[in-house]
Amino acid sequence: MELFPETLPARNRAVIAAGVLSIAVFVSIMLSADLLPLLGVHLPQLPAQAYVKMGSATLAAFFCFWYFRGLQNALIGLIGISALFWVLEFLSGHLGMFGGTYSYTDAFPGPSIGGTPVFLGLEHYAYYFFMSYFIANLLVDGVIVSSQESWWKRALFVSFISSTIVMGIDMMADPVQVNAFQQWHWAGGSPYFGIPYGNYAGYILIYTLVLFAFKYLEFRFHAQEIGTPVLAIACVPLIMHFSRFLEYASTELPGLTIVGCFTMLLPCILAGDRLFTYFRKLPPKA
Repeated sequence: MELFPETLPARNRAVIAAGVLSIAVFVSIMLSADLLPLLGVHLPQLPAQAYVKMGSATLAAFFCFWYFRGLQNALIGLIGISALFWVLEFLSGHLGMFGGTYSYTDAFPGPSIGGTPVFLGLEHYAYYFFMSYFIANLLVDGVIVSSQESWWKRALFVSFISSTIVMGIDMMADPVQVNAFQQWHWAGGSPYFGIPYGNYAGYILIYTLVLFAFKYLEFRFHAQEIGTPVLAIACVPLIMHFSRFLEYASTELPGLTIVGCFTMLLPCILAGDRLFTYFRKLPPKA
């Protein structure tokens, strides 16, 4: 099981290298900003660090999709998912579509349009859509990308599992961003860190439909890997998922880490086991 085979074509090596470099930048920022300070280690912050962090996460997701789904589908995902979820966030924040209305503060990085941060779409793409897509494939089918003859039944099920993973991520993300980072405020309240339960039901519904639509587009456009499976790039979504768990847990909100052990850490461990099992079963290269 090679982490980064030297016999890959130049294009494949470039895509993998870009993805690995991007996730390395993301993890280094997360460590320096969130975990090392807990140990009393304070490193200099990068200029525009919030932008670099969001950019590195987006690029890591994009290059991983490029390798496993092709450039066309990677672009569809990046542009389509980012734009769609920005619109949904705009409508939800103003109309209260999922259990209540909310408003963003200046603590959320980047500019806003109509009170909704521009980078929200990229956050959905990198931190929700990307991670849940690959983890669901591993958990359900034990492969990096699922492919079934009766594709729509399996795609719908995988999409549902992916949406539950998204909900699990958000059960850690929202309390941190609302209560620790003060990036937005909900109108009204809820026993769960002041966040309405309808918010999580909305994630299940919306992400199931969106991921199913994305899988349909993959089917129509014949999405496929640009090369043989490589562990270095296949690990990227799991590394990002685990990093996000550590970042949220580092805020030490009462009880949140225990919730996250079930909603984020456990799926990540199970998916990691399925990933390494998948690579161990690959036939040896001649």
